[in-house]
Amino acid sequence: MKRVSIILTVVGIILIFVAIFYFRPALNVVDSDTMTVGPNGVKTSEWPLFVGILTTFVGICFYFISVANDKKAKN
Repeated sequence: MKRVSIILTVVGIILIFVAIFYFRPALNVVDSDTMTVGPNGVKTSEWPLFVGILTTFVGICFYFISVANDKKAKN
């Protein structure tokens, strides 16, 4: 479980950096909502950044759960 959590955390951090550098923010005036614009000029929602943050959070939670289970098993 520790390996999976570390892998999830690393993948999440990579997704966050890719989303920050690959997509640029733009304001959609019609919807009054923030959108991102991809390199090809298509407006999309900020899903890549959200998925990266969520994956990192899940990986960190799994890591702390596995550490707590290891401590409980040693006692």
